[in-house]
Amino acid sequence: MVHFLFIRHGETQDNLKKLWAGSKDSPLSNHGVRQAEALAAEMSKLNLSAIHSSDLRRAKTTAQIICKAQSNTDLVVQESPLFREQNFGGAEGRPIVTKNKNWTMPQHYAKGKFPAIYSRKHHFPGGESLDAVAERAKQALDEILMPYVHETVPAGSPHNAVAVVSHGVFIAELLGIMLNNHSLAVKDFRGMKNTGWTEVEVLPALQTAETEDATVPRPLNVKLLAINRHSHLSNLHRQKGIGSMAYDPTQKDIRSFFVDKSAAGDSRERRSASTSS
Repeated sequence: MVHFLFIRHGETQDNLKKLWAGSKDSPLSNHGVRQAEALAAEMSKLNLSAIHSSDLRRAKTTAQIICKAQSNTDLVVQESPLFREQNFGGAEGRPIVTKNKNWTMPQHYAKGKFPAIYSRKHHFPGGESLDAVAERAKQALDEILMPYVHETVPAGSPHNAVAVVSHGVFIAELLGIMLNNHSLAVKDFRGMKNTGWTEVEVLPALQTAETEDATVPRPLNVKLLAINRHSHLSNLHRQKGIGSMAYDPTQKDIRSFFVDKSAAGDSRERRSASTSS
């Protein structure tokens, strides 16, 4: 039995600006890093068996923060382009706009406007359709994730917990395939919060006479345990001034200055209140 934890990456500046951000490699914001750190603290109790990630920076930075908080020092983040977000082609980095009902989609594109596409088969120029994302998700499922389900686990051993850090659209498509229901994916799995996570339990069905042939994949029992968990964010507040800035690990001293200054201000306020009372 395997528990898969599908995690959306932390906040990026493109998320804040409401831009089409798919294959565009944007970094986390400082607030996004703090979101990842809060999730890492929560997941430090789970003893993850493996951590997989998209190779895009916002996902792998989130995954690396989670990995660093694990007690297993041999655990490493395994990156793959199969876990990337949908490629939005010519819309990458452009604002998400409302469709003008008097224009055709080619007319929108000619004017540099990119409203949402609601068809699974269509895509932005040079981009990827939802059906294409689903095909890639199926490949990731078969080649990377299913081996965990089919590997032999000694009786009495705890279940494997495998984290996958990816992106909103991709996770929705992957879950739709696992649950064999794309309409459910669109309805319930889109709109995950940054560092929100969805948990799925997967185990092979009991072997029968029909499934004794080792060359035939055994059917799976798939159970959805949780959708878009984000309790780790409940007490997290954006830092003034630097929270929305792009995360830069070389600027750690500057971030510490802001945090220390804020803490000092709080301390002065408490001393002042104590004196007044």
